[in-house]
Amino acid sequence: MLWVKKIGYYQLQLPKEKADDWIIVVDESIGVGQEKVLVVLGIRRSRIDFSRPLILQDMVPILVKSKERWTGDDIAHELEEVKLILGNVIYAVTDSCSCLKSGLRKANINHVYDITHAVAIILEKLYKKDTTFKEYATMAAQMRLKLCCSKNAHLIPPNQRSKARFLNIDTVSKWGIQALHALGRNEITQDERSQLEWVKDKEQFILEMDKLMSIIEEISILLKHNGLSKKTKRQCITILKRCKKGKLKQFKQYMLDYLEENIKQISRRSEKILCCSDIVETTFGKYKNELAKNPMSGITDLVLIIPAFTSMLSAYEVNKAIDTCSVKDINEWKKRNLCNSLMSRRKAVYHK
Repeated sequence: MLWVKKIGYYQLQLPKEKADDWIIVVDESIGVGQEKVLVVLGIRRSRIDFSRPLILQDMVPILVKSKERWTGDDIAHELEEVKLILGNVIYAVTDSCSCLKSGLRKANINHVYDITHAVAIILEKLYKKDTTFKEYATMAAQMRLKLCCSKNAHLIPPNQRSKARFLNIDTVSKWGIQALHALGRNEITQDERSQLEWVKDKEQFILEMDKLMSIIEEISILLKHNGLSKKTKRQCITILKRCKKGKLKQFKQYMLDYLEENIKQISRRSEKILCCSDIVETTFGKYKNELAKNPMSGITDLVLIIPAFTSMLSAYEVNKAIDTCSVKDINEWKKRNLCNSLMSRRKAVYHK
């Protein structure tokens, strides 16, 4: 993995253009124990292709740093350094994490709320205390537990993660629709039918939830591909006109509030706003896949894999990184940017 670390270090050390149109995407992710890594990726507004979602190679890695605990003041300090490197930062796209918002406010950087997390928060407001949703989720979980090792294991609902469950609520919605369709056909056995029969009692709830998920998907694709603008706001409002009652009507109002709040960032009529931080979530996901191979190591210099993801991996870039970055460079970077890792503390206790 040394060559990957070298590419990541090389990407971080590349000179950054000073300009007046930088947009940053900021997030922090928890590792093992209390360690958290803060990542800042950047892109100039003039470089955004609003005909598609961002890809990792669109982004410039600005900061990768870990601490045991990030406060608003800590983040503000790092963001002030980022501003010195980049020039003018128009706004930052983040989730609703309080310390991130505090840091942005103290660094005097405007905040655009990521659409994915905004939708998840809306869904939590709609369903967290909803009795029917609780019953549906509980019965699905019980069915999963009951059938996971049986001959009917092929029927089990998807696993409902306790963490970020409202980011993935569409999976239980889709399963409910599939179960209803299965019950409407004659191909399934009587035994299979008896296991799924309870879903029929939740049919209206499932159909409403499925319709809501379809509307969310339409709006999310529109905003993630084309950004938030006066035009896409009108298109979202047109989609929301289909939300006439129940949970859909409530979602409509929450979504209109989101659009109104974030459209304030527009200073020119034709301007488009980046309102999606999925790109940094993607880097964390890829990093955690590698970290999972040895979770007890905590946050080590392997975190350099995050900026490495932004490389085009051309022969020139790879050769340049390998030739110009030494192990000493990486160790020095590690001392400046990473906290004492879980593995190093573990070795200090259990060493022979």
